[in-house]
Formats: sequence, C-alpha cells, structure tokens
Amino acid sequence: MVASLEKETLRIYGVLNKQLQDNEFICGDYSIADIATYPWVAIYEFVGLTLDNYPNLKRWVDMVQQRPAVQRGMQVP
Repeated sequence: MVASLEKETLRIYGVLNKQLQDNEFICGDYSIADIATYPWVAIYEFVGLTLDNYPNLKRWVDMVQQRPAVQRGMQVP
C-alpha cells in the first residue's frame, strides 16, 4: 500500500511540475489551488520524498513558503 501511495504522489508531483513549467503558480495567479496544495506538497521531506526531479515544483514550494500568510498558516496545528 505504501509503495502505491508513494508512486501516486510522485505521479502527481510530475503533473504539478509540468503545470508549473510555464506558470508561476498552479493556475497562473496565486489562488485557492496553491493554498490547498501547498501543505500537502510541503511535507515531502517528512514523508521521505525529494523534489530533486521536480525543479518547477521545488521553485513553487520555495516561493509559496515565503508568503507571510502561508508561514502563519503552517504554524496552526
């Protein structure tokens, strides 16, 4: 089960990486899509994954995590 979840996560990382190739944010402008997706992707290290093969996704994570509202939101348990 874990292997299939990891495989699906990496597949979705690939979809996001491709979408972010020509877009700063998932839908072009910062939107609810970024807000909803960020916490799920941001824990990649915690779950033992890497974004090394997903440079556009890594750029997006780095950019979104710099937003003050995101930093405050990630502090909420």
